[in-house]
Amino acid sequence: MLAQFRVVCPALKFQHGVTRTLQTSSVCLKTKAGRIKASRFQNKALTYEQGFLPEDVMINKGLLAHHTGNLHDENNAFQLLYEDQFVRRFINGTFYRLIAGNEIVVKRRFNIIEISMFSVDNAKRGRIEFLQGYSERLLSAFLKCIVKIHIFQATSDDMVYKYI
Repeated sequence: MLAQFRVVCPALKFQHGVTRTLQTSSVCLKTKAGRIKASRFQNKALTYEQGFLPEDVMINKGLLAHHTGNLHDENNAFQLLYEDQFVRRFINGTFYRLIAGNEIVVKRRFNIIEISMFSVDNAKRGRIEFLQGYSERLLSAFLKCIVKIHIFQATSDDMVYKYI
């Protein structure tokens, strides 16, 4: 069957034995990236982020970073991505073992960065408030804009969106 698709260019055939061919293969529509495998007894807990398929992210829910850096002809759009990654790593390091789940939402509005996250329920409130003020002050100095951090306390049962 492939013999009928074989196209030989006469000009190239005489130069060093070069031929052109058309490669064909069957279509494989098995996309597995970003999908969580279902458990046998439907007892695997999923968070809200994991509960949606990758192709439904912009349809049923929004992203974890909200900014206008990806508009047409926006200058230094890559810098917002690096700043968001820096903020997430800084928050993960500062609030070590105090963050429930792994969702840290970074929203940019004008010159204000708003960070929202869930903390574990058994953490001391005074410690959380100290780390919140510390993080706001340091991130404001690093990023040269106003940073507000919103922390919501949640138990591990509150973080479960569905079971599969």
